[in-house]
Amino acid sequence: MTDHSVDVGLSVAPAPWKLRGRWWVFLLSPLPKDVSFPAGWTTEWQADALARDEFVGGPGVIMVVQYDESPVGPYDELIYVPGRFKHKDGSVAFRITRIYVSTKDSTENGRRNWNIPKQVAKFEYTRDPSSPYSWSLSVFPVPEDPSEDSTPFFSATVRPIPLVTNVLHVPCNTKIIPGNLFSLTQPPLPKGPLAEEIESGVEITEGPQLNKKAKYAKLSPEVKCKMFLVNMTPELGNGTAVGDGVMFPAVKPWSIAAGVEGFDLTFPVSEWVEL
Repeated sequence: MTDHSVDVGLSVAPAPWKLRGRWWVFLLSPLPKDVSFPAGWTTEWQADALARDEFVGGPGVIMVVQYDESPVGPYDELIYVPGRFKHKDGSVAFRITRIYVSTKDSTENGRRNWNIPKQVAKFEYTRDPSSPYSWSLSVFPVPEDPSEDSTPFFSATVRPIPLVTNVLHVPCNTKIIPGNLFSLTQPPLPKGPLAEEIESGVEITEGPQLNKKAKYAKLSPEVKCKMFLVNMTPELGNGTAVGDGVMFPAVKPWSIAAGVEGFDLTFPVSEWVEL
């Protein structure tokens, strides 16, 4: 794909990526295919691109990830996936429609490599020193003035389940899971208002005139890990939601969530296709 980098101060890190760290998965009740997406499901300027194709519903998911190792260094991540989409070729796959990361390098490279609509946000963790499974996370918009206070648009707390979390750790390897359970198909993205929010998935061919071809990124991340169960509590709207309904959906995930410590994750080179 064409390199649309506009910020020479950021590192260019092409796929594949090898990553290590920890994450938590918050399951959402399935959205019917004919329902509107919840407010905050994406940005206004990316909505047309990310609403392409037929939404077929299915379970949604929120993921909180801490990367200790990546080609662009450590960073934090918050992901929203509303469900699955059906494409013109008949394929069905999940789609990330809202995602925040803590660095510009991850934002620009994620958009360039996989059409993932990353934006930068500020992550604040509060940890319980008595338990490695206890923490609270609040995610804030990045203020123009660093001295300004801001209100979190996402907040949740995770706690261990007595007699379960410390004991039950289940191995997981996506290589042995058949089908497209973990497949993503991400549509091409427009340029955003910030330098790192680059246009992606656009191939430019030169000739008598410039031609653009919009291409989707198809990929199946691979992960090897051990999973455990935890309790999740929403912290916004008097405990009714994890998001504010503006910068993140005001949804309430299931109270039982999955955690992963010490994963090995590969984000492969995308298959670029016209759909």
